[in-house]
Amino acid sequence: MAENPGGGIALRREVMLVVIAAALSVMETMFPKPFPFMKPGLANVVTVAVVVKYGTVSGLRLNVLRAVGAALFTGTIATPAFLLSISGGVMSALVMGPARRILSITGTSVTGSMFNMWTQLAMISLLFPGLPVRAMLPMVTVWGILAGVVTGMVAAILLRRGFPWIEEPRLDRLSTHS
Repeated sequence: MAENPGGGIALRREVMLVVIAAALSVMETMFPKPFPFMKPGLANVVTVAVVVKYGTVSGLRLNVLRAVGAALFTGTIATPAFLLSISGGVMSALVMGPARRILSITGTSVTGSMFNMWTQLAMISLLFPGLPVRAMLPMVTVWGILAGVVTGMVAAILLRRGFPWIEEPRLDRLSTHS
């Protein structure tokens, strides 16, 4: 999400990144998973890159728009799955913003992943009282660390190589001039 001279975000870039993240999020719904909230986190590669490059507000906006877009596409907008997605996405962006100032890209990603998973567990305990949430905590924590490490490493590699559509010159080459 590009910074304009006035401090805002370039709309074309933001739309492109939201579309990429939402498409990755929808794609993840096709993978088998032991629990609805235990996904590989492909869309989070985009979020990590955006938070690292453009900050907390851009990452937060991306996660909210991605969650809504993916939920509209999959028909889950008024479901517990949507509440898990949006609550975890909001929390992960909020903690990755400050984390990026003191941690590596991978450390920032792991922090976001952990808070995403823990927030989703908290939401599950509110939505479905009586589920053994405490019993799931160790498994979810391990999954969050693993997913965060992989996501962070991929985001770091892509940022070093020029993450698609995150640099202004790349996006400008896509535009047509009449």
